[in-house]
Amino acid sequence: MAVVVVSFHSGLGYLWNLTYSGVTFFFISSAFLLSARHPFDRLTARDYRTFVVGHAMRLYPLNWLALALMIALALAFHTTEINWYGTALTALLVQSWSPVHEVHYGLNSVAWFMSALLFCYVAYPFLAHWVGHWRLRYKALLAAALVLIMGLALVPMDPVGRETMFVNPLVHVVDFTVGILLFHVYKVLKGRDLRLGFGMATLVEISLLLLLALTVVATVKTTWFKPWEDDLLWLLPQGLILLAFTLLNGQEGAVGRVLLWRPLQWLGSISYEVFMLQFVAFHLFNYVLSPVAGHFGVLIYEYKTLCVWVVLLPLAWVVNRYFTRPLGAYFKRKIK
Repeated sequence: MAVVVVSFHSGLGYLWNLTYSGVTFFFISSAFLLSARHPFDRLTARDYRTFVVGHAMRLYPLNWLALALMIALALAFHTTEINWYGTALTALLVQSWSPVHEVHYGLNSVAWFMSALLFCYVAYPFLAHWVGHWRLRYKALLAAALVLIMGLALVPMDPVGRETMFVNPLVHVVDFTVGILLFHVYKVLKGRDLRLGFGMATLVEISLLLLLALTVVATVKTTWFKPWEDDLLWLLPQGLILLAFTLLNGQEGAVGRVLLWRPLQWLGSISYEVFMLQFVAFHLFNYVLSPVAGHFGVLIYEYKTLCVWVVLLPLAWVVNRYFTRPLGAYFKRKIK
């Protein structure tokens, strides 16, 4: 999904629906994984503070590094006029609350996601503790009610309004609630010890990916889903994919085994850096790599979607290895 997002931003515009679906997947999978590791059966002030500070410190350092690099590149190559007010909000990770396009996307436009995710981290302990003791049917009713209310609110909105809603952190609390619900469904189904052979597991995986593909086709060929195509529409296919692939952990089909391929596991390990540094890589490709190659008669700009990975992958790996991981270990020790 991170690769899809980068490919879309680098010029493959036809991936825009799949990119939106990837954003939904990121939020619900985050809530799903948090539910597994931090159920918050009991909630104390100390537990809450430790959780929020620990997870905030996973977001801020890389956000600051990416933002600093974007500022340096913008000043060096005069690529854009810097909105310092919006940049300050991005540094604080509160920019996605703004309805102004130039502010909530800002200099490093993908950082809006981290702004929304930070708020979801702040809200998550309360959500997990509040709904944790409910019966599954009541959790499902809550999630359905939130989706219905949000869906009705989106119907009369124009594209600009829907875009503003898309980046607003409150909208993605719905995704988080669905992710929490999915984890509780997972626990119920996992307890039944479902056993599938390789062929049946492969059929399930392919069927769910086809459901996602059909949803993409439906948004392109019809206008029925227009109000919800940038958020709510993807909850069903991506939620089912998350649930099924997790249930198949240890008994994967063909798709699951491909995802266990070591190079893809490595790519997954640096996907946070890939996501946050993609516009840094675009600038380096546009203003450094492409002109240098052109000077020697190698014209690569028209192959930007492919060649930008020559910059992005090494950059993401170096930052992960020598910045994110050491800082993460340091903050983990301090918080403990």
